[in-house]
Amino acid sequence: RLRLMEWNTITITLIVGVGAVIGFMAGMFGVGGGFLLVPLLNIFLGVPIPTAVGSVTCFILGPSTTAVLTRRPTTGILQLPLILLGGLVVGIVIGSHSLAHIRSAETVDLWGRPIQVTDFAVLSSYAVVMSGILFIAVRAAVSQSETPRRALFSHLMIPPVADLTSLSPSRHSIPLIAWTGLGVGFLSGFLGISGGLILIPILTSLMGIRVKESVTISIVIVWIVSFGSTAAHAVHGNIDLGIVMLLLLGGTVGARLGAEVGMKISIRKLRMGFAGVVAVSLFIVCGRLAQLWIKAGN
Repeated sequence: RLRLMEWNTITITLIVGVGAVIGFMAGMFGVGGGFLLVPLLNIFLGVPIPTAVGSVTCFILGPSTTAVLTRRPTTGILQLPLILLGGLVVGIVIGSHSLAHIRSAETVDLWGRPIQVTDFAVLSSYAVVMSGILFIAVRAAVSQSETPRRALFSHLMIPPVADLTSLSPSRHSIPLIAWTGLGVGFLSGFLGISGGLILIPILTSLMGIRVKESVTISIVIVWIVSFGSTAAHAVHGNIDLGIVMLLLLGGTVGARLGAEVGMKISIRKLRMGFAGVVAVSLFIVCGRLAQLWIKAGN
């Protein structure tokens, strides 16, 4: 585990800079940045996966709060996150307990090579999730319309159905929304993903909600998820406040700037930028998995 007193000026400056970049993405795209920050902390600074996951979820609470205050979501926009709340909480608890469970195991034998269980399980899950999200994000980026052609969830009206008049389309299935919250909550508790990475494609491609509305909704949900995940990981001792403090120094300012830019930039550029961020994070994760495999063979 890293300790603040062991870091030099360059390392501290680097952490603050990374926090600013991640905070900027939180405000601009409605994503918390944990999907990129957790691998970065583990790969380049040697922070253990459980500590990285817990510290990042705590950090994201800062810039996501700033982003929410900057966007000032209306009461109508808050309806969807509140419906998701129950599933989010249950998912967070299950995910954080799952991470604590596999943390107790040190290595697993994979094709004759001893691989660290926690690193392999978490990073492999990252790679699978990111591959699917990248496909959806790229498809959305090349689309010419603001609203996707197919909105699968809007056609699956499993009762009871909520009429969210502030959104278009306004009718959505409450069970589908609740199960979506469960999945997002689990990924947050297990991977440190705040939910924005998953939510943007779900809100735009599956629910048919416009991009800018989706970003605002996602920012609110990211805040809720970060708050719950921080509490859950604090119970398991996965949070390093030194790391969190440095990330917050840059992240809060970055989130403010990102939210302002995100409200001015074109929809097409938002989609292309989001796809690019996912591609970079997937490349980093795959590189780390390859490194683990090579190291195990030596």
